[in-house]
Amino acid sequence: MPKRMQDLPEEYLIHRRALGRAIGDRLRLRRNELDLTQEDLRARLEVEQVYISRTQYSRIEIGEVLPDAAQLIVLCAVLDVSFDWLLLGQSADAQTKR
Repeated sequence: MPKRMQDLPEEYLIHRRALGRAIGDRLRLRRNELDLTQEDLRARLEVEQVYISRTQYSRIEIGEVLPDAAQLIVLCAVLDVSFDWLLLGQSADAQTKR
């Protein structure tokens, strides 16, 4: 664990891990609904000029890392989901931006 993370309260770290897993689960769910592989999704992100390595994207989906703001914006656009759904897990009815 990086030194700067060692001094954070345990509650914060627990919340961060839970949030990472939840976002990763929703990304995987939507990607599978669209019948995309991780590589397909990464290619779509690159078209939007957001570059994520294969390893980095995999770490995002399994919840080890949180996507940054630019990645979140493009992920929502490419997957056609709202920020509320991706970040907060709103109901399936609120999933798409339509």
